Amino acid sequence: MEKDSIINLTKALYKVTSLFPEKETLINSIRKRGNLILSFLIIINNKNLILGGEELKTFSIKCKRNIKILLSYFEIAESQNWIDPKNFEILKNQYGLILKELKNIKIVEKKAVDKSEKKIVETKKETNESKFVLSEVQEKVITVLQGNGKMRPCDLNQFFLGINPRSIRRELQDLKNRGIVVSNGSGRKTFYEMNSYY
Repeated sequence: MEKDSIINLTKALYKVTSLFPEKETLINSIRKRGNLILSFLIIINNKNLILGGEELKTFSIKCKRNIKILLSYFEIAESQNWIDPKNFEILKNQYGLILKELKNIKIVEKKAVDKSEKKIVETKKETNESKFVLSEVQEKVITVLQGNGKMRPCDLNQFFLGINPRSIRRELQDLKNRGIVVSNGSGRKTFYEMNSYY
């Protein structure tokens, strides 16, 4: 996607969110994701910037993750019936196309001495990719934290009816280990929130 198209898509996202109720927290969450996606795509598409295979892959994975989160925000906002659903359809289609383009990016490694070494490199790549795969519960945890800010595990549990609180804590710990969420305090006074980078 060309830089101008990406910028125009981000502007459209801003226009759509300006139609939401004035103090709705989803406005900032959606715009923040849109801005992150914009910055990642500009870096990925910059011809003057020479990115190594691993850097390109990292930006591509982060961009895909943010698009998936953005699409889940659209679903939440769409269910509120604040605006004409056609606005969401257009945005979802455009971000969906970007997601397809990102999946088709070919990452070429500079060297592979022989086939056995190449297999090792490919295995490492698959392992790195799996680090960025989130479970449905983790995606929902991220959405809840972004909408509510700091939360204790017991408050988070209310959003996951039918799921064991220990499972939620395990998912939180995994997100913390990945650096996606951070925690403050200890014991019953532990609060989780999104890492500002995400």
